[in-house]
Amino acid sequence: METIIITPGNERQSNLVKSILKEMRIRFTSHTDENEIEVSAAEMEAIDRGLEDVKNGNVMSHSEAKKIFHNAIYKVEQ
Repeated sequence: METIIITPGNERQSNLVKSILKEMRIRFTSHTDENEIEVSAAEMEAIDRGLEDVKNGNVMSHSEAKKIFHNAIYKVEQ
């Protein structure tokens, strides 16, 4: 028996493939990767910008970030 692995790109495709297989009475199993997440184009662009910042040395230490955050919160509370 042959095994065919199909990786749908989204939930709609997944549902369609499952429906077709059910209609054709083809046995199948479905597995989802719980660690897999979908990232929008805007999120991917933000990630790419962040990676570019790191590459260019445009980073700060944790303590510097905490100071900036603290100062921003302090201004809001006043």
